[in-house]
Order: sequence, then C-alpha cells, then structure tokens
Amino acid sequence: LEGECPTFLSPLCSTAQTAYIIKKKNQTTNADEDLEDELQEPHPSAPSSFIQSLPQTTTKNHPMSLDSEIKAHIKKRKKAFDKLHSSGSVEPSFCTQSEYCFEFFQHLILFDKFTLDFPKPVSQHSLKKILNGQPLQILALHQERKQSEIGKSVEEELIRLWSFDIWHESVYEDAIDNDIDIANSAAS
Repeated sequence: LEGECPTFLSPLCSTAQTAYIIKKKNQTTNADEDLEDELQEPHPSAPSSFIQSLPQTTTKNHPMSLDSEIKAHIKKRKKAFDKLHSSGSVEPSFCTQSEYCFEFFQHLILFDKFTLDFPKPVSQHSLKKILNGQPLQILALHQERKQSEIGKSVEEELIRLWSFDIWHESVYEDAIDNDIDIANSAAS
C-alpha cells in the first residue's frame, strides 16, 4: 500500500464479507429488493453457497459440517477460494444464468471523515494518509490466466470490468501537490 499508486488486489470470492448465488429461473433479477437489508452467508450445503460451485476435489478438504455459526461458513468459503486462487485454478467461473451478491466492509468507512472505523482497540485510521493524494478506487477485474506455449509459465491478463473513484476534500490538496511534483519532474 506504500508508494505513488497504492494498490491492494484480492480475489473477489474470498474478499467479500458475505457472498451468495441466486440461480435465476428467468431474466428478472431481485434488484428491487431493499439494498439495506443485511445479507447473510448461506450454509455451505445450501444451493446458494459459493462452496457448492467448487470442484468436488476442492470440497473434500472442506467438509459440510453442521456448524450453524455464520463466521465459520465465511471462513470456509474464504479459505477454499484463497486456495484455488493461489494454485492458479481457473475453476469455478461465473455463470450468466446466476445472480451473484457480495457484501464488503463498506460499513467500516466513515465517508464524512474519510476514515476507516475499526473496532477497538484499533479505532479510526485516516484514508488520506494511506492514499497519497489518490482517490479511493473501487473496481472489478477479470483475471485471465493462460498457460504459455513455452515451458510451464502462466501468463496473466487483467481486464477491467468496472471501476469508480471516491474523492474526498481531505485528499484534494495532496492530489494537487502530486500533480505539481509530476509537472516539475517532467520539466527538469
């Protein structure tokens, strides 16, 4: 997160606090539902669980326990998808006949102060210090991995699906200073 362009990339299925799948029967979506309703991680054996989309070989290491604790379900999903990502797996993939719902830690951002509000003892941390005059960037990338024809190396390509920037007045002065520094270094 240090440097001129601080970056943090994380696999979508293991980054989300809550994730579930809705199998669509027709082209209508549930977009009219109340977006403020609290999402809840489904049990790993539920059809709406991301665990159900994993290859059978992966789920052998993640038994479908009767554990009713939601935190345990989240931990299982994150661990399974982290393992898949680190192994370079291309499975599972998203299906256009399903609707995917994710909830992140956006409730930790206090936009009026532009801080992260962690539970005690950590407390609040300014995003201004972390972002170095850059906006808070939210984006989704598609990572395509291809086996190269020469050797066993894997080539990766990141394709931006969507993105948006969140600016705050607290980072504006730093952004101006960065632009001036860039212009001065280009002139010399």
